[in-house]
Amino acid sequence: MTVLAKLNDKVVEIVKVQRDVAFSPQKNWILICAEPAKKSSAAVRWVPATTRFEWVREFKFGFEFG
Repeated sequence: MTVLAKLNDKVVEIVKVQRDVAFSPQKNWILICAEPAKKSSAAVRWVPATTRFEWVREFKFGFEFG
């Protein structure tokens, strides 16, 4: 399952939600990837969980055969 969100007129992937991070005493962070198609580490960054996304949606990619 992939979670995508719209932030500042750009679609980003929500990679992880974390309560504690090593770089800040502040709680609740979201790890986003600004370029989900490339999966580049340069496009990954932490934003506070108070960040307001325009929308957030879950997507299931791929096919299931049964």
